Amino acid sequence: MPGARELLAVVLGAALGVAFFAAPRTMLRLSVFVGPNRRRRGDYGTDEPILARWTWAARGLGVVCLAIAAFIAYQTYA
Repeated sequence: MPGARELLAVVLGAALGVAFFAAPRTMLRLSVFVGPNRRRRGDYGTDEPILARWTWAARGLGVVCLAIAAFIAYQTYA
């Protein structure tokens, strides 16, 4: 019998997957993977550009999150 835990795992996994796939640069700027920016001093908006390989890696992570959410949904609700 499916419970709230399984439903929450599917919803959060799907939301995180869609966010990483749809807006990878934004998700990378919000994450800790790009590096700390507390120690930088400079003008507003002078962040270093995010490399394309990081963007594709974030999209890949989004696809993995969607696949895991789909697997959990299939195992639970099918």
